[in-house]
This record gives sequence, C-alpha cells and structure tokens, in this order.
Amino acid sequence: MRIHLAAALFLAWQAAALPAAAQQDAWWTQRLTFGSGPAMVENLWCKGRRMRAESVFDGNTIVTLVDEERYVIIDVLRREGVSIARSPVSIGQDATRARPFAYEATSLLKTAEKIGSEVRAGRDVDHYRITGNDGDRSEVWVTQDDLHLPMEELYRARDTGAKNQRIYLRWVQAAFPDSLFQPESGVKLEKITYDQYVERTRKGEAVGPAPPLYADLLHGRRE
Repeated sequence: MRIHLAAALFLAWQAAALPAAAQQDAWWTQRLTFGSGPAMVENLWCKGRRMRAESVFDGNTIVTLVDEERYVIIDVLRREGVSIARSPVSIGQDATRARPFAYEATSLLKTAEKIGSEVRAGRDVDHYRITGNDGDRSEVWVTQDDLHLPMEELYRARDTGAKNQRIYLRWVQAAFPDSLFQPESGVKLEKITYDQYVERTRKGEAVGPAPPLYADLLHGRRE
C-alpha cells in the first residue's frame, strides 16, 4: 500500500521516456507544511481529477484518495478506512481547479502584486504578495511558465502573528498507473453518503481514521 518517496522518484525517472501527452495532467510533488501545529510531510499525486495523498502522523501513514465521485481516507497500518460520497458542490468545482492540490495560488495571482523574481530549487519563480483589509498577508512564489506551479506559500495573520508556510520541494510530471489512485485489495472500507457523513460529524462522531485533510475536495470551497 505505501508508496515511498524512492518509488515516486523512480516513476519520475521513467516519465522522461514517456510521451508528453501521457504526462500533461499527471503530477507528483512533495510538500512540507509548517504552522502552529506539528509539521506535516505530504506526497501528492494527481491524474486529471484523481488524487492520491500520503501524510505521516506519529509514524502512521494516512492515505487520501479522491476521484470524480468519492473521497476515501485509509489508515495504512490498520488497513481500514471510510469512503465518502463527495458533495455535488465540490464535484462541480473540479473543472475550475488546475489540479486537485496546490491550486490556491492561481486565485491569489489575480489580485496580488508582483514584488520580485528569484530562483527556487533551480527554477525561475515570481514572488507575489497581497495584504487584506484586515492586515492579513498572503505570499506565493510560482514558476514563471504558464503552469504557475507554486514553490512556496506563506500566510500571516496580523492580529495573532500566526504563520502558515508550505514549501514544495519538487514537481514532476509522469504517466502514473490508474491503480495508484485506487484502494488496495483487502482494505476494509465503510461506504457512506455525504449526508450521512455530515450528520454523524454534526453529532460529534469521529468518522474514519482521520479528518478530511483536503476538505475542499469533500465539501467544496466557499466562494
């Protein structure tokens, strides 16, 4: 079940020999997130609207799988999880996302001010910043090509001084197999509707092995 970083890099190496058309909607990146809580390391894959994410918490890997209809959370060690029907709102928003993850920078660029250019991880990037009416500040470093891939995101709250930072170590395009985005056989999944999930969480019940780490892909984002 577990896809190690070494395996991801091997797939990336294989991708160099694959046709560009097979790779254009498939990505892998590794992301580090720092904030008020524990640091989080994520490996993220996508192929069109499908996503796989692996996040490690206290030595245990939580896998998130998202396709056009369902949001799946799996505890790798226990080999069990939950499969939740996605909300119609979130499904409808899929077409507006460049990819299932790291799409936030795209909306930020529409109103942010460019304040400089530099090199990050060997790539030329532009640095953008925007400050809201409340004084909160958002910054993003994106590649200078048409893809505008984020290399870093930084968010600061003026009133509390809290900071949230995301760093993308590398971006790779590759023709990942469809099986990468499917649960492994033998994993026990509880299958529920979206309304059932909302009702159970409203009652304070813990549903699945972890909360949804990519909530926009389950509930939809607020416009």
